[in-house]
Amino acid sequence: MAILIPVAPGKCTLSETQVFRRMEQELNDDCVVLHSLHLLQHATKISGEADFVVLSTKGIFVIEVKGSRRIACKDGIWRFGNPGSTDYYEKPESPFVQAERAMFSVRDVIARTPAFRDLLIGHGVIMPNCIFMADGPEIEQAVLLDARNWHKNLGYYVGALARHWEGVYRDRHGRDRRAPTRPEIVEIRQLLRPDFESTPALGTLFNGLEQRLLALSNEQIRALRGMENNPRTLIKGRAGTGKTVIARDRAMRLARDGKRVLYICFNQLLARHLTAGLAGTPEAPRIQVRHLHNLFSDAIVRAGLSRRLDELEKESGDLFGTAYPQAFTEAVIQCGYEQADVLIVDEAQDLLTLENLDALDLLVEDGIQKGCWSFFLDPLQNIYGARSNEALASLGRAGFASYDLLENCRNTREVATQGSIISGIDAAMEGAIPGVQCECVFYGNSDELIRKLDEEVRNLVAGGVAPVDIVILSTRRLENSAISGRETFGGVRIQEIHDGNLKTDALHFSTMHGFKGLERKVVLAIDLERIGEEQVQLLHYVGLSRAQTFLRPFIPKHQRDNYNQQAQRFGERMAGQQ
Repeated sequence: MAILIPVAPGKCTLSETQVFRRMEQELNDDCVVLHSLHLLQHATKISGEADFVVLSTKGIFVIEVKGSRRIACKDGIWRFGNPGSTDYYEKPESPFVQAERAMFSVRDVIARTPAFRDLLIGHGVIMPNCIFMADGPEIEQAVLLDARNWHKNLGYYVGALARHWEGVYRDRHGRDRRAPTRPEIVEIRQLLRPDFESTPALGTLFNGLEQRLLALSNEQIRALRGMENNPRTLIKGRAGTGKTVIARDRAMRLARDGKRVLYICFNQLLARHLTAGLAGTPEAPRIQVRHLHNLFSDAIVRAGLSRRLDELEKESGDLFGTAYPQAFTEAVIQCGYEQADVLIVDEAQDLLTLENLDALDLLVEDGIQKGCWSFFLDPLQNIYGARSNEALASLGRAGFASYDLLENCRNTREVATQGSIISGIDAAMEGAIPGVQCECVFYGNSDELIRKLDEEVRNLVAGGVAPVDIVILSTRRLENSAISGRETFGGVRIQEIHDGNLKTDALHFSTMHGFKGLERKVVLAIDLERIGEEQVQLLHYVGLSRAQTFLRPFIPKHQRDNYNQQAQRFGERMAGQQ
């Protein structure tokens, strides 16, 4: 995985963002990529900019990116985009000339160090959205990557650039150029974009970390590609490994292919969040996101079987795993149900019983045995025990491809570590990026907790963190929590997330269980009064892993010894894995 500087693409074109993400994922870890490198001493301008500068052990390459779907040249003027549209613009020089001149400027900076004057330096042009077949004296097809080969790994493109420019230097100048070593790449990076020390605002820092976390991991990309080739798939991963991200991505890809997708999840808030996120997209009409038990309930009520549901619950003693799916099955037999082309089940660990599988079988064309489906689950959140194993065995008889997600793409390492200590259940550590420290706040009484929480929120907001990016998570409902009766913290109003119509200028509150499947940049965790107890381990695991970039646990002082014991056990577990 390449190192990109800065860690997030910032304000740039969509095509540059696409290239940024793919370079991060597809180039080797010996590559350093500088994005939007400002060139004060440009070869032909007072100043200029290089879209990307790739520093690799194959060579140094300056890349110009053009995202237009139409590119033309008339009367010596290059035109990008559709004439008459708002994104139409003109340039006196071709993308190849722009890339070449930026390359000369980069080369001049590097050549100030005599030891670097024999390095292989070249340029390239990427046009991901169009097929560019033109030829001419200022067009160099050999350095072009356009829509014809955009699907190929960018590592191959960098290798092709290296081979091309090696040949150019050999043919034109009669000598070879060498590629930089890894230590030289570090030095060159300092020449082009030197380090300096500053103190970023918290909001800016968290935004940068969030953008880095949003990049798909190699495992996620592999799972997505696997799902394209297999009609039935099972995706497993701990909290934070991005199951919902690729489930949503899978749904949108299928919708673009004309499929009718039914996306099922266990959490009502997650269903609401996903529906809102899809609203207005071209794919939305073909994707139906449903909370499973609301879907069951609608069908049961429509069939007039509400009383039957009550009877089944009394018989089984299990509303969600048995009574609901059985009543739904009877409702479908009575009234029918329009099946989807594809079924996607998120949070599947909360739904894995044979009875639920029988009900899900009715929702997808050709059923579970022969239909097209993907299940996403966290094996550490198995609430049905042996019943889940029976359900998985039943799925196995249908045949499916299985993929494991091991890399943490939601939490920073500090968040994952703190959540693992308190819960006693280890979040995924592999791939977790470094972030800011997430130290616990210990308090003696409720007044001290209120004062410390107020101070924390005030500092976060003053540091540029938007209130909408902060959530207070509790093991209890608001009226029973340690902050019951409070209306504001740090001058910001509190709003329960279940209220709906959420305000962006409010500080949101939720139970840990109710926030399952969602996430926030900042989580302030309260009511942690039973650290280390088996009954709350899973709740803490689910809740604390919701934090993306910053987690602040507020813990009563009488729980300090329990916390220290948990920290010691976590250290022992980590040592045992080495």
